[in-house]
This record gives sequence, structure tokens and C-alpha cells, in this order.
Amino acid sequence: MTLRARPAFYQDVAREQLRLLDRAGAEVAEAWRVALLDTLEFLKNYPLVGRERQDLKHPGIRSWRVNRFGRWLIFYGVRDKVLILHRVIYGTMNLPQVEFD
Repeated sequence: MTLRARPAFYQDVAREQLRLLDRAGAEVAEAWRVALLDTLEFLKNYPLVGRERQDLKHPGIRSWRVNRFGRWLIFYGVRDKVLILHRVIYGTMNLPQVEFD
């Protein structure tokens, strides 16, 4: 399974790392980054583990929590042998309002 990330995913990662760096320090920001990468490796092996999000407007979106940082959700889709990364968002947001491309 290959990964393909949408631009919004990269923007989310950068924003969350800066936010964690500012609020919690470099160690926590780095731990979040490593946890995100570990979670993406897991999703490559088990792409259908995330629940399908019927509550979102974009069909086929699934979500899964970032390992050890359970308040962040990865939103992704699966198409053929490609894991499409749409967003990584702090889970207490108003998710139906989030844009997916």
C-alpha cells in the first residue's frame, strides 16, 4: 500500500507541530510527529481498520486516532492500493464543518 497525501494533510501536520511546539515544547512536538508516522505505517498494513465516517459529507472517508495522541484523528480514504491522507485534526473540532478535498 502506498501513501498519497493531500495538501491539506501537510498543512495540518505543520500547524499541529507548531502548536505543540509552542504549547508543550520540542519533546512533545517530536513525539507527536513520531507517533503520527508510526500510525501511518500501521494504517498502510491495516487500511480498513478505521471507521467509515457517515457523518461527513465526503464519501469514503475513514478516521483513526494517532497512536499515543488519541485526541488527533487521521482522516483518510482507501482506493485500490493507495491510502489517501486527507487531514489530521484535533478531534474536538466541529468535524462536519471540516473541508475534505
